[in-house]
Amino acid sequence: MAVIVINGKAKAASLPGMAGLRATAARTVRRAMDYTAAAVMICAVGAALLQLAAQIAGFPTPVAVTMFTVMAVVVLRSLRKHWRTRARHRRAISLLP
Repeated sequence: MAVIVINGKAKAASLPGMAGLRATAARTVRRAMDYTAAAVMICAVGAALLQLAAQIAGFPTPVAVTMFTVMAVVVLRSLRKHWRTRARHRRAISLLP
């Protein structure tokens, strides 16, 4: 917020600057890095579970891959629903006066 003085009358003016832009960019980069880290961890855990299921149960690899894919779809669908519900809730709160 900056104050502009013209002929002895002070007026407040909002001057959007680089600080706001930098903060937004930093939040965006942090969110992207968080999602990337989560995706890598999910893939690593999935690969480990796939290997474990194939070794323990004696499933052939194609069957284990199919089972893992179905499990991943179920888990990720529920997470996506949860995230969308939270986003809608946040948006609804921000629109309140």
